[in-house]
Amino acid sequence: MSTPTLPTPAKYPAALRVLHWAAAAAFTFLFVTGPIMVDLDKTDPFRRDLFNWHKSVGVIAILLLAVRLAVRLRSALPPLPSSLQEWEASLAHWGHRGLYALMIATPLVGWADSNLHDRPVKLFGLALPKLFPTVEGVGGVPGYIHTVLAYTLLGLVALHVGAVIKHRYVDRADVLPRIL
Repeated sequence: MSTPTLPTPAKYPAALRVLHWAAAAAFTFLFVTGPIMVDLDKTDPFRRDLFNWHKSVGVIAILLLAVRLAVRLRSALPPLPSSLQEWEASLAHWGHRGLYALMIATPLVGWADSNLHDRPVKLFGLALPKLFPTVEGVGGVPGYIHTVLAYTLLGLVALHVGAVIKHRYVDRADVLPRIL
């Protein structure tokens, strides 16, 4: 007996579209707040609040991604436009993998940075488990790695958006409606 095949959708499932844009909003908030909070004077009370909001939204980003991956693995996805060259389809495939990897690694390294320095991670005031041990003398390396990962993610997001624009206005193969 053969397994029935799912019909090929023209759009991503509604749940994935909502999760995509929720993640985009969360990471936009994180990209904006990250540089601001570290540049504030350590005596500025807004700095502590901004760090707490940044960590809370980072936790939400991790949770959104976990749900998104679970939904994605169980969903039929729309195919890439047939007009894409093989190298473009390959770049899209690897670009999406890179985005997912960085969306996992970046907030987890941020969580590690907090825990390694014995700073709590809270979700809007609710203390969360300590996932990493405190390490004396760890210095700024975890924070530096978190920053590098965040800017790498931002660069990959820029390429992702650039590809959408290229496909729409150069190739006339509009991929954006698939995720709207």
